[in-house]
Amino acid sequence: MAKNTSVKYIPIHVSIKKKRFDLFKTIMEEVEKNGERLEDGDIIVISSKFMAMSEGRLVRLSDVIPSPEAEDLALKAHIPSDLAELILREADLVLAGMPGFALAIKDGVFTPNAGIDRSNVQEGFAILYPRSPFGKAEMLRRRILLESGKKVGIVITDSRLLPLRSGTTGIAIGVAGFDPVKDERGKKDLFKKVLRVTLRNLADDISTGAQLIMGEADERTPIVIVRDSGIRLHDKPVDHEQMTVDYDECLYVRGLAYKNRSIFDRESSWLFNK
Repeated sequence: MAKNTSVKYIPIHVSIKKKRFDLFKTIMEEVEKNGERLEDGDIIVISSKFMAMSEGRLVRLSDVIPSPEAEDLALKAHIPSDLAELILREADLVLAGMPGFALAIKDGVFTPNAGIDRSNVQEGFAILYPRSPFGKAEMLRRRILLESGKKVGIVITDSRLLPLRSGTTGIAIGVAGFDPVKDERGKKDLFKKVLRVTLRNLADDISTGAQLIMGEADERTPIVIVRDSGIRLHDKPVDHEQMTVDYDECLYVRGLAYKNRSIFDRESSWLFNK
């Protein structure tokens, strides 16, 4: 990655979507409507909710039949049982939570309610995470290359809370076209000390900048073009394992587990594992 101090974030405003649509065609159409065009080297950041809507990942909550396990989770987390059922279906692991939220792990990422959201969708509905976001990002990248000739990167972004911080920031849940994490180990800092553990998550950095523009309310900006990032693009496949670490390597999880040795006790009534 080359040094660059002139990164541009270009917002793409779109009309409200309420049902499944062709994501590629919509992106190309909306970019043109906004008076913009794609260039080689661009990274297209797409809201996870926007991608999920394109896949028809909208669920009517009244159609969801809760299981006994969902009723148990709903009681513990103080959430509706239909939402609890969706969380159990979507999550890789449900750990704990607080009133209104169940803390879950999905595709190696901590996320409240397994990424299921009831905001910015019609009343009585919930929207799930997109299916296989890394795979879908790669399919989109290839289609843009084949049909427009432009070599771009893709980031699927979601908003996320950080431990002990108020407010949301951005996180990448899908990436294509570039290495999402840059290894800085072996380099020297300002005082010539060798960096031993530092990795930079470029995809999350990109997501955070895009979230500043996308907003959380009625901004209608689910697409942001990032230009002149200096990030080198490639055609190699990317998967979520390149951006995640195991539980025992995570600073937060390992620290909590040390204080409370039963946090990952699979006999715990707070842990629901598929």
